[in-house]
Amino acid sequence: MEATEYLNNITKGFEKSIDDVINSVDGLSKTVLNIPEAEGKWSMLQCIKHMSLATQVYVENVEEKLLNGTYLGSSGSFKGSWKGRLFAKMNAPKPNGEIPNKLKTFKRMNPTNTLDREVVIDEFIATHQRFIELIKKSEVADLDKTKVATAIPVVKLKLGDAYKFILAHTQRHVVQLKRIKKEVLPTGAD
Repeated sequence: MEATEYLNNITKGFEKSIDDVINSVDGLSKTVLNIPEAEGKWSMLQCIKHMSLATQVYVENVEEKLLNGTYLGSSGSFKGSWKGRLFAKMNAPKPNGEIPNKLKTFKRMNPTNTLDREVVIDEFIATHQRFIELIKKSEVADLDKTKVATAIPVVKLKLGDAYKFILAHTQRHVVQLKRIKKEVLPTGAD
């Protein structure tokens, strides 16, 4: 696929995720946003915080690669790898919104129980907007040759695959966020 088109699609996916999160929490109180979906499950704010924690890992790793400039010079296209496609597929929700695989979260990515609404939302927006800036800046990088560490430092993905993976992860948790909202709000309430 042409690299610029690929990056534009990834950017649009993150922009939509930001809008979905903002729309999901609009008008909801800190109290409602901190109600867990069920015993032992996350609240809406915990879900949003987790997205920020996970994306921040990639913000740091991608920023380091782009600043170091080792693989500057775009090839003009992006092929990707089987590993990247597998990681993204494991995380991505199905078109009907169903989440196909249960995945365990790393302890360091688990959010605390009670969170501040404004802090979590502002952090989510800032982290994801920063990531979008990095995606746009990576037009000068070779998306296939540049490799970045994942949340598991020994596992590296091609830059283009890393974008697809973290977008799939974010979309997965946007689906979860909407599900939590349905569970914690009385029918018809917003």
